[in-house]
Amino acid sequence: MSEKAFTPRADRPTLMREHAVARAKRAAAAAGSAEWRAAATEVAAIEVELAKFSALSTAPDRIARPEAKNRT
Repeated sequence: MSEKAFTPRADRPTLMREHAVARAKRAAAAAGSAEWRAAATEVAAIEVELAKFSALSTAPDRIARPEAKNRT
């Protein structure tokens, strides 16, 4: 893994900056190398944290519920 493990932040702009840096590291590494895999793991972890912001910003009544799909 990378020297610095990903630390979740409560700040979306910081996550976006970290995401750009991690993507740049991944792009600069040789595909399939240990460095590439570490950067890809970091990108994925940051994307999970970013997805949490999206989930929190979705109003509960807008979340699809399977039981509501069959209503007419």
